[in-house]
Amino acid sequence: MCGMLVTNVLDFNADEAMRLVKFRGPDAFSVETVNDVKFVHCLLHITGKKVEQPFIKGDIVCVYNGEIYNYKDFGQYETDGECLIDLYEKHGDTFTSLLDGEFAIVITDYANRKIIVFTDPFSTKPVWASFGKKFGVASYKSSLVSVGLSDIIKLRANAVYVYNMDNSKLEIKESIVQWDLNQHKENYDEWIVAFQNSITKRTINLKKSVFLGLSSGYDSGAIACELMRQGSPFSAYTVMATENQGIVKERHSRLKNGTIIHATWDDWKKAKVHLKEKCEKFSYRDKFNKYDLMKDMGAYGIVMLFDAAKKDGHKIYLSGQGSDEIISDYGFRGQKIRTHSEFGGKFPKKLEGFFPWHSFYDGTQIKYMTKEEHIAGSFGMETRYPFLDKRLVQEFLWLTAELKNKKYKAPIYEYLTKCKYPFEDGKKRGFRAKDNLVKV
Repeated sequence: MCGMLVTNVLDFNADEAMRLVKFRGPDAFSVETVNDVKFVHCLLHITGKKVEQPFIKGDIVCVYNGEIYNYKDFGQYETDGECLIDLYEKHGDTFTSLLDGEFAIVITDYANRKIIVFTDPFSTKPVWASFGKKFGVASYKSSLVSVGLSDIIKLRANAVYVYNMDNSKLEIKESIVQWDLNQHKENYDEWIVAFQNSITKRTINLKKSVFLGLSSGYDSGAIACELMRQGSPFSAYTVMATENQGIVKERHSRLKNGTIIHATWDDWKKAKVHLKEKCEKFSYRDKFNKYDLMKDMGAYGIVMLFDAAKKDGHKIYLSGQGSDEIISDYGFRGQKIRTHSEFGGKFPKKLEGFFPWHSFYDGTQIKYMTKEEHIAGSFGMETRYPFLDKRLVQEFLWLTAELKNKKYKAPIYEYLTKCKYPFEDGKKRGFRAKDNLVKV
């Protein structure tokens, strides 16, 4: 989890502009001006050699936020970000189709007079921009506001934004990752293998264990189950709100490191203060409703979870985000579990003309992922998303419609059943931190 700001506005206080972003990267803070563009970066050091940014090679400058899991496929690099300029020089503006990871990347190419901004297939790492004569790209909108920019947009998933530094024209290249919509696989075996690999690549060779928020639901249960199956060290935290207490207790009985948080009113008040003082604000409106992070009761529980994990020395969070959006659309066989469900989880015989559905890239995908990114960032922690793994999502798209619709969250159901891991069949529970508060 890092933070960045790239702009040709030069007269500003970098510490003030990055006040909230600096929580994302507590291990280093760099400010460098190259050819009338200022690059500000804060670093959270997780893997590889500690290398401060920006990366500079000839006329090319690069800053980025995230994790590239396959960087060693491209050469002998000491840290993942060092491969980016080389790949750009070799493959051009669409080189990120080769990457396996979660990232936001900004490359300034002075020789060709352009700035290119790249997102991963789901834009997991927040990135905002203002493309005028005075331009800026940043992890948080507040940084761009701070330096005096307006007309600020949140960049879309699976896209490349190419900004011409001479005439301020903007070109957007979409669908960098091309999804194959042929629904032809007739069992869940390769989906399960891809899920197992998505956990492995996000946990291998880490100096410290990961953590997760363990509910009584499918998604966190699958992650915890696979971590145990692989023998990976991890800690699990449960904020006991609307959960099935029997399932939670059974799951925790299998853990080496598990904590159940019975939140008090005081905990809730502290979480509210944390959100107000250290967390980037975020609001979003789509065709279903308006979302405000500060009014999301689930955000309070996530703050409590991260607070406990930070006290235990953790830095990497494995999130279940994306499972509801990709696998179920918050519904099953046409029955909508939530009002923001678009098609009630009933997948058609053909995906052409149907894909991408609203929450695949937008809707709750944006709302809830941004919530987790902003809260994790406020604690200086990195969030990783196994269910948004590029290969795993492709394997789901390849399943026949019959397999997709067989059970609620069918491939996860199959996985949990095979592993004999406790879960509540067919149940989707919401989470509100104010439910079941302990009175003290």
